[in-house]
Amino acid sequence: MDPIIFFTVLTILYGVMYFFDRFFKSCMHYPYDAFLRNTGLNINFMSLHWHSNASTFNRMLIRWGSAAGKSCTRSFLVKCFNVGVLLSFLLLPIGIILLIITIFNGSDGGAPAAAGGAVAATSTVATATVQLEILLPGVNLPLQEIGYYIATLVLCTLLHEMGHAFAAVLEDVPVTGFGFRIYFCLPLAYTELSHDHLNSLRWFRKLRILCAGIWNNFVFACVCYLFISTLGMIMSPFYQYNEHVIVTELTTKSPLRGDRGLQVQNVITQLNDCPVSNEDSWLGCLQQAQQQRLGYCISSDFIRLNDESIDIAHHNAEGRLQCCDERNPNVSCFEYIEDATVDAPAEIPQHVCLPMRRTLEDSSGYCRAGSCAQGYCLRPMLHNTTRILVFKRQSLDHEALPPVMYVGQPRDVLRSVRVSAFVPRYKQISSAWPDALSLLLRYNVVFSIGLALINAIPCFGFDGAHITSTVIHSFLVGRVEEHAKRDLISLIITSVGSLLFGLALLKVAWLSLLRPLL
Repeated sequence: MDPIIFFTVLTILYGVMYFFDRFFKSCMHYPYDAFLRNTGLNINFMSLHWHSNASTFNRMLIRWGSAAGKSCTRSFLVKCFNVGVLLSFLLLPIGIILLIITIFNGSDGGAPAAAGGAVAATSTVATATVQLEILLPGVNLPLQEIGYYIATLVLCTLLHEMGHAFAAVLEDVPVTGFGFRIYFCLPLAYTELSHDHLNSLRWFRKLRILCAGIWNNFVFACVCYLFISTLGMIMSPFYQYNEHVIVTELTTKSPLRGDRGLQVQNVITQLNDCPVSNEDSWLGCLQQAQQQRLGYCISSDFIRLNDESIDIAHHNAEGRLQCCDERNPNVSCFEYIEDATVDAPAEIPQHVCLPMRRTLEDSSGYCRAGSCAQGYCLRPMLHNTTRILVFKRQSLDHEALPPVMYVGQPRDVLRSVRVSAFVPRYKQISSAWPDALSLLLRYNVVFSIGLALINAIPCFGFDGAHITSTVIHSFLVGRVEEHAKRDLISLIITSVGSLLFGLALLKVAWLSLLRPLL
């Protein structure tokens, strides 16, 4: 689906909901108002808001907290939240440093690092710099992954707020409300706590609650990463992992479609002379095919019997030597690559015209430096960016299939062929299932780390602002006696953090979103 169509349809849906909301409020005010109060739903312009007083949710949390208080579970959870406090203070300087680097770094490169308001940062080895990027579906994320995007944001934000709520119950702080907001396509969750009970706690117990969301996101990211690392072993009863790759999709414009091309469910074992075991090796083989021009070991008898060279070799319109009749598309001019270790004169001409497919099928192997155990090393004379790709394949039953030969550009294969390292052991199951799970886990790792990092920064609207205020009022109470002055110090620190965050977002928005559109 085109991004413009998707956002247009979403805008129309919001417009229809907003219209009927205004209509029912004017014509069916009392029953509609009662419906909104009972459900906690509120429809605004381009946004939806659901709020609950959390009576049922709070009772459930109290039961959990009571059960934890009667066992060693409470002690374990308290220690975990203590580690969460230390983690939050560790992420604070990291987040500030990353913001400063992002603002003052002059390079335009960077790695994806921001997701729906949750910012994580990664560094590039080549430039040794860190850059942030706003991840938006249809802009710099495939629109087909909008479901993963929304599901990840919902899951990460819910786990974040659940951390606050559960830590509050452990500290006997009531949860007064729980809500969910959707701004266009960006979901956000929040938890309301009793401010009187929260502010009456000692500073470290209060920090446990404020930092619990950061801790939950960090733990969830670690769990997801552990699942990614062991997914092949977990799926091993049903899938062969990292042995070969299987074709899962061919785009409609793929040059490899057709009866003699690749088919969905084909298992690719080798690309030219490069073995294919997983997606990384698949990409590496395509890159190697792009960078290297291979030769083929051809016997002298085959050359003598199939040479169709024209009497006078000439250069074609592109300036390349042409020893074949240009009207015959099935033949190609091959150049003999001499073996530097052999001083004997060549028994074949420097250029020969041979049928492309039959030559590749008859070759005894590949050669790069002119050395062949049998025959002569011949290299096809093609366009600079054109390569010959030979895909060795087999069926799911391990039955060898005829190889597929493609003459073209490797990047066309990369764009039009989707592969998976999960090869099903049974025909009844699909590789799409572990691929979807792996993609969802990767989204959750990036977004969870992003939410943990951004909430550690002292910025308005994030946990970092409340954490900063708690620390200031706890440690400066002996030196700065007036409460208003401590509030002013906290406000200044939070304002500086918000300014850095705003400047970083402006620069990232310019580099990632606005400048490419101009």
